[in-house]
Amino acid sequence: MGKIDLNNADIVFLDIETSSLRPDADILAIGGLIVDQNMNLKEEFNFLIKPINLEKADNESLKLIGYEEQKWQNAKSLDEVLRYLYPKFKDKILAGWISHFDWSRLEKAFYAIGLDDPFDYRKIDIFSLAVAKYGLSNLGEKETLTKICQFLNIERGNSHHAYDDALASYKVFLKILDEDWEKIEVYTDGGSLNNPGEAAIGVVINFPNKTKRYHKRVGIKTNNQAEYLAVIYALEKIKLILGKEKCLKTKVVIKSDSEIITKQVEGIYKIVEKEIIPYFIKVHNLRTNFGKVEFKLIPRKENLADNLVKLELSTIYPPLLKN
Repeated sequence: MGKIDLNNADIVFLDIETSSLRPDADILAIGGLIVDQNMNLKEEFNFLIKPINLEKADNESLKLIGYEEQKWQNAKSLDEVLRYLYPKFKDKILAGWISHFDWSRLEKAFYAIGLDDPFDYRKIDIFSLAVAKYGLSNLGEKETLTKICQFLNIERGNSHHAYDDALASYKVFLKILDEDWEKIEVYTDGGSLNNPGEAAIGVVINFPNKTKRYHKRVGIKTNNQAEYLAVIYALEKIKLILGKEKCLKTKVVIKSDSEIITKQVEGIYKIVEKEIIPYFIKVHNLRTNFGKVEFKLIPRKENLADNLVKLELSTIYPPLLKN
């Protein structure tokens, strides 16, 4: 098992259903989803598994998961499913509701077909996080995932269906992460005349109780430099207004129409222009001041900061306001 960079770690939210609680019980279903470090969905999976030794099953477990021979007639073999999922799970962090149950059985199953445990050694048990945050009294004695979903007003799905349980765990985890954070929505834009040329930035910050708009000239810059400067300006402004302690409990969602910027800051695109590197480093350092900073690519027509840039540059080139 390798050690991975938690800042770039994908997480597998997973659930399995078994024919009983015995360690050697058949795995009858595997379902879940894979998300990136920003909790954005990347892939889903949902498999019914052919039973091998149903004599080890107990009727209550089979009833809970809705096992019927006809329903499982097109199920895949466990070997086939595990070999398909192995590269998708490799070096990712496993998360789930009482995750040690699922992991211990999957580890055994992988070893049985000659494969090592694909997951990173660090695991996330959402049950433990829920207990720490909300207390045992809000979890009930049975159907604890259903109980916490009711407490948090989360749509539950079908209890004891592998994919639905994994999805519910993912939603609980998001709630635990974000519940106490102040959320701020930001629109940023930057542009220059002639690229490079006289440049300006525009920023719209939607605080919970007010909206602030900013625009200014930033000298001779390229379009990409101006886009970065708009992001830097926004984060510095929020930090100044909220203060360090509150920033650590704040989630900032930055919406930009620049594909270059949004993909570079999330590590998807490489930085080709050397003059951009100092701006990238500045954004990276500023992000550490906040609980979470998320970037979203939006169409230009939805960017509320676009007109602020045009307004600033129109003093040099008036036709901009007509576009």
